[in-house]
Amino acid sequence: MHDIDIKHSDFHRIDLNLLVALDALLTECHVARAAERIYIGQPAMSHALARLRVLFDDELLVRSGKRMVPTDRALALAPRVRAWLADASDFIRRPDDFELARAEGVVRMSAPDGLEMLVAPGLVAWMRREAPGVRLRAQLLGVEHVLDALDADELDLAIVAVDLPLRSWHQQVRLLSCAFNYMYAPRQLDLPPDATLAQLAALDHVASSHRDETASVVDDCFAAHGQPRHVVATASSVTALFQMLQAAPLVSIQPAIHAGLTPSPEVVIRPLPTQPTLQIHAHMVWHRRHDQHPLMTRVRQQIQALMASAEARCPQANQGALTHAAGPSAQIELHAGPA
Repeated sequence: MHDIDIKHSDFHRIDLNLLVALDALLTECHVARAAERIYIGQPAMSHALARLRVLFDDELLVRSGKRMVPTDRALALAPRVRAWLADASDFIRRPDDFELARAEGVVRMSAPDGLEMLVAPGLVAWMRREAPGVRLRAQLLGVEHVLDALDADELDLAIVAVDLPLRSWHQQVRLLSCAFNYMYAPRQLDLPPDATLAQLAALDHVASSHRDETASVVDDCFAAHGQPRHVVATASSVTALFQMLQAAPLVSIQPAIHAGLTPSPEVVIRPLPTQPTLQIHAHMVWHRRHDQHPLMTRVRQQIQALMASAEARCPQANQGALTHAAGPSAQIELHAGPA
């Protein structure tokens, strides 16, 4: 930062448009042509010249025969005025000159484990390919801390699956919606091909540890059907959750979008039998201060593209029973995302 003491009150008495007029006058040395140059009438330019003479306490342009010539003060001002206008033009147009390949910075993102697994691999691949100077810093914040982190500029964006109490300075866009599946290991549990909600409620459940994000809607669904579920364990990651299912007689209710994330041939995945279909909705949230940030805009667009691609594949995870023995290619697709 430059150590310049700017008196902002000085600008209240100065019309900065006069500097545009001054540049035109000193370029043309002719009032009528200067007026045409900036698309105003000749009387308006004559009035601007009169105001400039008062402002600088100098004639600026004087007659020499049939011509007007700049004064010494005007000649000294000319390059400074032109430089100021060039800087202003560059400042205003700078976003149009953004080059993603030359961008540098850190993208700070919060997302639950399952949604992070959908986004992060494809996002990092895109960054390395298109913006090698940009790094990704992914973390998981509790949903109760997300908005505070955005407001404090400690976070650039958050992916959440719960409605947040947004304020006027927050922006939000929908990323995807998907149904729920139930998952279990046949080696641990003997369930019929189409288990009922009552049969599932009678089992011990493992849930995600970020329960504020998904568990409430699942718990409400079971309770609404008079079948409260019994959660005996929580997992902090999708990988750990699948491992728990293989280690103990447990069942887990998870978004269908998670189906292809972790290869586990011993886990069966089937659609949750609810009418109407229970769904989860994921959104991306950010602070309006970054609305026009060229890098963050491109990152948000890429995340939307990745999630749209994942959502397009989500219904396939709900059509009949799935096992990971038949689905390693689906895992690769989910991680790669669109180019």
